[in-house]
Amino acid sequence: MSDNGRADAPMQQIVLIGLSGVGKSSVGAILAERLGWPLIDTDDLVTELEGRSPAELITTRGEPDFRKIEERVVAEAARRTPAVISLGGGAFLSPRSRRALGERGLICWLDAAPAEIARRLREAPDSTERPLLGEDLEGRLQQLSDERRIHYSQADLWTPAQGLTPEDVADRILQAWSGGADVPAGGARRLERLGSPQPVAGPAAIVDTGGDRYPIWVGAGELMRLPERLRLLGLEGSVFVIADESVMEAHGELLVDALDSGGFRGASYVVPPGETSKSLRAAEEIYGWLARSRAERRDTVLAFGGGVIGDLAGYVAATYLRGMPFVQVPTSVLAMNDAAIGGKVAVDLIDGKNLVGAFHQPRAVLSDIDLLRTLPRRAFTEGLAEVVKHALILDPLLLGEIERHAGDLGGPAPDQELLTHVIARSSRLKALIVSADPKERGLRAILNYGHTIGHAIEAVTGYEDYLHGEAVSVGMMGAARIAERMGILDNEVVARQADVLRTLGLPLAAPGVNAEAVMETMLLDKKVEAGRLRFVLLEEIGRPIVHGDVPGEIVREVVRTLTAG
Repeated sequence: MSDNGRADAPMQQIVLIGLSGVGKSSVGAILAERLGWPLIDTDDLVTELEGRSPAELITTRGEPDFRKIEERVVAEAARRTPAVISLGGGAFLSPRSRRALGERGLICWLDAAPAEIARRLREAPDSTERPLLGEDLEGRLQQLSDERRIHYSQADLWTPAQGLTPEDVADRILQAWSGGADVPAGGARRLERLGSPQPVAGPAAIVDTGGDRYPIWVGAGELMRLPERLRLLGLEGSVFVIADESVMEAHGELLVDALDSGGFRGASYVVPPGETSKSLRAAEEIYGWLARSRAERRDTVLAFGGGVIGDLAGYVAATYLRGMPFVQVPTSVLAMNDAAIGGKVAVDLIDGKNLVGAFHQPRAVLSDIDLLRTLPRRAFTEGLAEVVKHALILDPLLLGEIERHAGDLGGPAPDQELLTHVIARSSRLKALIVSADPKERGLRAILNYGHTIGHAIEAVTGYEDYLHGEAVSVGMMGAARIAERMGILDNEVVARQADVLRTLGLPLAAPGVNAEAVMETMLLDKKVEAGRLRFVLLEEIGRPIVHGDVPGEIVREVVRTLTAG
């Protein structure tokens, strides 16, 4: 093996790490069968060695003693080749174990939202005793996720387990192992990193579609790290910035200084702010600018702005020269949590929003919390709707945190540390979903909670009266009331959703909007199938369903209620 982190042949071990209950044993069994390799479960080895299960050892001898035993077992497992190795949830916290496993193994981190893992554990017919989890499964799993993420992030491969079958996860891993993805393997620098007692924190989240893989960085000062991030991604050409006037006025000098200090040549194209800039005409004008500027496929398109700019710049990058690399530097809460993540890029037509577009994943997303300081209050608040949406469909604990801190988040000067935490958590949730379903063929549809009605309200009002997040807030209330009328959702959950949106300063209704026009516009939505509206509804917080045949009379009644006034 070479010392630069690459190998000439696949590794002779596949090592599975992640929280207890994420599916390591199931995925490991499939991998072992397909490869014809033995499956080694370190928990089973502990039981064989000590005559007692890990749960019994932790209970009787304490966790520190158990970890020493586990470390010896991992060292033994790491010497066996070929093998698929399934690790206990905490085994990868040992620097010695990490390094030993890195000698021969491709280390794969299986990840899912704690709420999803808790559901699997409760529903598993053969659920075993897990003394470190306790009775509050979601809370404890979230705590362990927060504590262990920095260690797990040292893995070679991050693989979403959310919404994927064990067979799907195994396919992703085998593709990477056989060389279908750019996965590091071996090398002295890699082993030094794995064995470090103080591992360096990785990105806040990763998107991995099985074909594209990119980091999401969230924190203060990310803009000044842009040159470092670009070089880490292997992007050395010129940088063509697409931004709106307000963002360039507020932060353009800082961006130029960052690129200049890093030795990057660049140019910028500025468009007026607002949804009207997201058009085929604007894209055509930018094509001409890139052609006159002699942009090449090795150069980078950088989206510097909110969701409109991310969609427009991404669409241009997807189509100019049959595709250019692009980087998202979102400057709004909405873009940081939604538009910048997932590779959906598009422009609008008069007939509807996002009707012409493509899937073109960015090479990275850099969310600099400092850039939100100059965001107008209304624009800041609308972005929180997408954060609440992610919490409602995927993360009951995050919803609880938002409720506890809603006064601060919705106030004039939110705490930066709190904001970083909430945006990073929300970004991870979206990354899990778009990684599992990059082309929106199934699971990803749940991200449309509130969007069926919300998009229609935006279109009917000419994209001027309601910002996107405001329309989605109204749409979420519409979806909740539809679910309530269908007997799917308890009215207490509807009230809870309304309370948190109201406290954050988001609208619950759209009085005066033409209800019939909203109904007609919804029938043009991409989510319509065979003339039937599909709605994402909640059964409870954290349990969304896609309902393909909502009675039209219920939809009409709810829309009329939302627009009355």
